Amino acid sequence: MRLMENAEIVKTRCFLEPKQKVMEENENETKYQMQCDTPNGFMHCYHLFPGIDLAYSTFEASSCRMRNRAMPNILEIAYCRAGRFECEYKHGFITYLGEGDFAVSLLSPEREPPEFPIGYYDGVAFIIDLDITGLIFENIVEDVSINLKELIDKFCVGHCCSVIRTPPNLRHVFQEICEVRDTVPMGYLRLKVLESLFLLSQMLPQENFETAAYYSANQIKKVKALKCELANQLDSRETLKSMADRYGMSLTALKDCFKAVYGKPIHAFQREYKMQAATKLLVTTKMSIAEIAGMVGYENPNKFSTAFKEIIGRSPSEYRKSRN
Repeated sequence: MRLMENAEIVKTRCFLEPKQKVMEENENETKYQMQCDTPNGFMHCYHLFPGIDLAYSTFEASSCRMRNRAMPNILEIAYCRAGRFECEYKHGFITYLGEGDFAVSLLSPEREPPEFPIGYYDGVAFIIDLDITGLIFENIVEDVSINLKELIDKFCVGHCCSVIRTPPNLRHVFQEICEVRDTVPMGYLRLKVLESLFLLSQMLPQENFETAAYYSANQIKKVKALKCELANQLDSRETLKSMADRYGMSLTALKDCFKAVYGKPIHAFQREYKMQAATKLLVTTKMSIAEIAGMVGYENPNKFSTAFKEIIGRSPSEYRKSRN
């Protein structure tokens, strides 16, 4: 079997904003520092096949100005290794790519800049320029071709994007790709991308994909406002039903939407956020443990200590002693 014999690599059209900083570039790869709200956003693109790039993305940020240029016929297949990725697609719907999910989408110039609701994202993506590959991607390996039109028809229905829980065989290949960043020959990456595309082409619609839900921009706005409230009112004891009523959402919708955005239920988020706040108070103040418990909404210091140890891994007094 011979791969890419005498093939000239034709790069995909750049779909990023021109403001992204090119850190390093050669005929096989391009490294970018992305325009984020922190300096910690990076993308490393390998130009593997004519019209197909493999992009490694790492963001320690809340948002990134990487709005796609207005160019049609760019297919993206993305896999989330860690973190969460929010992106708005056509029709004002928002969905979330979480750890172990993959997404298939046609890039749209209408898409809003992505956000990272828990502050980080690590993943890989195949960027496929259909104007270069054509709808049937062939001549990559002898007697093997990938029908990209069938992939689009299968996964990009309705909102032009599907976010799906990755089946074990495909997840294994994505994880192999994630783990060899900067350490492996281009030929290996080409084989793994080809294997991934082949597995995607073999997935059948009747397999009942476990797809992520879409939420309206208005629902997301309300949930983010609630998250800010929870972060700023650590001693609040308001019930979830009361929160839902105040925001004009059903209790089920509020809980489902919050978990979609932040990756965990409201109570779990509250509890972890309170304990993280408590760690700062233990280190930066001389307040008693009982006082800190009250600051983060616990009337009973013993219950606070139990919760703290479950989440942080040691008691409040042990944590304070280790930091002083």
